[in-house]
Amino acid sequence: MSFFERLPLWWDRETDHLTGVRLRPDVREAAHRVWKCVCLKSRELLDDAGYAAEVLEGAVRAISRYLDRREIAHNATDPAGLLVLACYRSLRRLARRTRRIELVGATSELAEVLRAPDWLAEVDRRLFVEELARELDPRTRGILRLRITGYDWNEIGRIIHMSPSAARTAFWREVRRGHLRLLAGKHTFPDRWYLE
Repeated sequence: MSFFERLPLWWDRETDHLTGVRLRPDVREAAHRVWKCVCLKSRELLDDAGYAAEVLEGAVRAISRYLDRREIAHNATDPAGLLVLACYRSLRRLARRTRRIELVGATSELAEVLRAPDWLAEVDRRLFVEELARELDPRTRGILRLRITGYDWNEIGRIIHMSPSAARTAFWREVRRGHLRLLAGKHTFPDRWYLE
């Protein structure tokens, strides 16, 4: 029996069981279409498709609220892409919390900025991170350690008693300042390390 043949049907609810608010039918219909994709991603990231139902249920609730807040008419757009993205992000956060497998967050963050294509570039990257860390204040250095360990911004915000967005903004501001201090000093690094 294949993986898809063993999948349970997506259990659909008309209302949010937490708030009692009616969920959008277009989002619920899209959830049926992306159910297999979410199960596959759950199995890929967490080695267990069992997380898919809870994650998709949360995504349906969040996307319904999102579309209603923006007063987007029902069936005016296909919410399937939003559902898949919300589920993927939730599954990655869950994977980081349960196994701490990711070094850093999203593609626009440190992982992409400091990605190394070969071992020589990896050595350069490590040296750069060490030099940059020396330019950071102790709090920002601590946040950098947490990000490298795999903590997400919500967890970091709780640890340092700040909102996640304020922690992220303060971190990147200090990283840019530290990078500018490195550039102004005697240090020279390849162009690929320039932070945007």
